[in-house]
Amino acid sequence: MLGLAPAERRPLRLALIGAHCDDVEIGCGGMLLDLAGRGLLAAVDLLVLASTPEREAETTGSIAAFAAPAPHRLTFGRLPDGRLPGHWNEVKDALQSFAAGSTADLVLAPSPSDAHQDHRLLGELVRTAFRDQLVLHYEIPKWDGDLGTLRPQAYWPLSVELVKRKYALLHDFYPSQRTHDWFREDTFGSLARLRGMECRSDFAEAFSCPAFTLTL
Repeated sequence: MLGLAPAERRPLRLALIGAHCDDVEIGCGGMLLDLAGRGLLAAVDLLVLASTPEREAETTGSIAAFAAPAPHRLTFGRLPDGRLPGHWNEVKDALQSFAAGSTADLVLAPSPSDAHQDHRLLGELVRTAFRDQLVLHYEIPKWDGDLGTLRPQAYWPLSVELVKRKYALLHDFYPSQRTHDWFREDTFGSLARLRGMECRSDFAEAFSCPAFTLTL
């Protein structure tokens, strides 16, 4: 487990893990935009386990926009949505292979307390693959009502401009999700405002962190 800032004070390399194609952008898209906009994002590696060709095309465009101008590498698992626990061996192998090819400083993944079985499995397994990196678990709002289970220990403050930009990109690049009643600007904005209140910022994204090292 490592602290967030690399010793060389260089831009960060991120490993992003999602069960589904829009998970990462929903969970930590504001952080991505902020790091990229300030020239602090060196490279992005993305692994999505449950995907289809249509949704992979959406994610390809989305990550390019969220991470620009940083280079990015995308890996898709093509496993069935909602069935990842039934494909435990494939999920574990994919995580191990992804971690072996990664030089990330920071890993962002779903929460092990997430009510969705696909998210929860990745949250539980990620630290078995990434043992020497700082892992932050992001949250995804949903009808299950599980936001109270995250208990954040880390926050990334966001400006109102970043919150609006995050939703605009989600809306533009994920037309397959626009018909869902939760896929709305006020959903993401309300959660960001609540998390901002908790860290005395206008808006924020929140994360749980199982372990980290403090250094001077």
